[in-house]
Amino acid sequence: MIGISLKSEKRAIIDIGSNTVRLVIYNGPPRAPVVILNEKVSARLGRDLGKTGAIAEKGMRSALIALGRFAGLLRLFEVKNVECVATAAARDASNGPEFLDAVRALGLQPRLLTGEEEARASATGVIAAFPGARGVAADLGGGSLELVEIADGESWHGVTLPLGTLRLPDLRAKGPAAFADTVRDGLKRAGWEQGKGLPLYIVGGSWRALALQAMRVLDWPVDDPHGFELPASEALELAREFAKGKLGDIDSRTSASRLASLPDAAALMAEVITRLKPSKLVFSSWGLREGLLHAQLDAAVQAEDPMLASVAAFSASARVTADDAVAVARWTAAVCREEPQDRQLRQASGLLALAAMRTEPNLRTEEAMTWALRKRWIGLDMHGRAMMAMTVFANSGQTAVPDAFARLASKEDLDRAIGWGLAVRLCRRLTGCSPSGLSQTSLRIEDGALVLRLSETMRPLYSPGVAKDHKTLADWLGLECEVRDATGLAIAD
Repeated sequence: MIGISLKSEKRAIIDIGSNTVRLVIYNGPPRAPVVILNEKVSARLGRDLGKTGAIAEKGMRSALIALGRFAGLLRLFEVKNVECVATAAARDASNGPEFLDAVRALGLQPRLLTGEEEARASATGVIAAFPGARGVAADLGGGSLELVEIADGESWHGVTLPLGTLRLPDLRAKGPAAFADTVRDGLKRAGWEQGKGLPLYIVGGSWRALALQAMRVLDWPVDDPHGFELPASEALELAREFAKGKLGDIDSRTSASRLASLPDAAALMAEVITRLKPSKLVFSSWGLREGLLHAQLDAAVQAEDPMLASVAAFSASARVTADDAVAVARWTAAVCREEPQDRQLRQASGLLALAAMRTEPNLRTEEAMTWALRKRWIGLDMHGRAMMAMTVFANSGQTAVPDAFARLASKEDLDRAIGWGLAVRLCRRLTGCSPSGLSQTSLRIEDGALVLRLSETMRPLYSPGVAKDHKTLADWLGLECEVRDATGLAIAD
């Protein structure tokens, strides 16, 4: 058993931020929640904080109208599990308490997060999205920048700095040197010296928009910024260009408000890279909201693999279960080259390969490409995307590597995935993945040969087409091809 909980419960997060006020309703597996509603309003609660110290009346009115609607939507969707949090603007504004009282009057129960709580929640989102992450999580919001260390599923030493996107225009107006001094002094006052030589996990809408632009400039084959990585030196070069307004062709998914903040966000990114000296940047679409959801789960569910959870839920719609994938993975295990980190990836890839067979033959290759390069799989990195898609391709009998995959994974990785896919193909076409068929057959490597053992009942199922699949896999692995009965005697052709 994979041990994935697919129990579904609607859960909602209301995030009252300095720039936007957002409601997200989730469903799907607890470990890899699926967004079923995502609505936001750019209330810009923190716009005037640097000048007046208070939330402007216009922003407050806009936020309360949105929050009233959100309360109605929650009733309409019958969502019982609701967590409402407020961050930097409500925390720093002189009229923050008055604003939160007005939110309570709408029937909501806002929780005001401290700067460290905000940082830790964002870090938890990164930890949930990237199991085993080690480095620093950096979350850029409208009112503040949060930094927090992460390793071994834990976070600590969270700090918050007044460097949110709404504050950056005024800070940059003083000139590049003064801006650099502001960032340096802020880190110094916070006592922040961590992160040198470690990955920097990037969170926040403005920085995600930067990732989209970088992917466009680099003609990147994936268009989901989650999991996108850049060496620090390359990220610094791009950030400096973007900070000058040299953005190139704009990604159509970038909103006007995000576009306006891109140069400022890029300038801050350049300074953060310069000061922290990370090894690379890893962009995360999971942050504070997903961190809050993850914190609600018990330890057993938190320990589940998010990639397997998301793929299992997706495949369930095609009537393919996680148990199907485990059974096929066991049947093919003896012939599949697998690195220690490959176990979950091979199971998930097999699961997706089986699900792909439920679609029309003319769509399978196209869908595999789409699933690999466009669908968001939490817990799956870029090379894993390519390996998963290559497994699906090989399961359809195709071993030619698309150029896009070759940019994401090494030839060795892709060759290994082709072997996985060819093994799934042989298993599927011989046994139909039925428990009876699997139990009466086996696949092993013995004395330089790929040996397929068949019970007497299964011998008629070894058709010419299956024999061809057997030979294709043997050739791929550089082995001879043999068929034996249950006692080990060779079966003549």
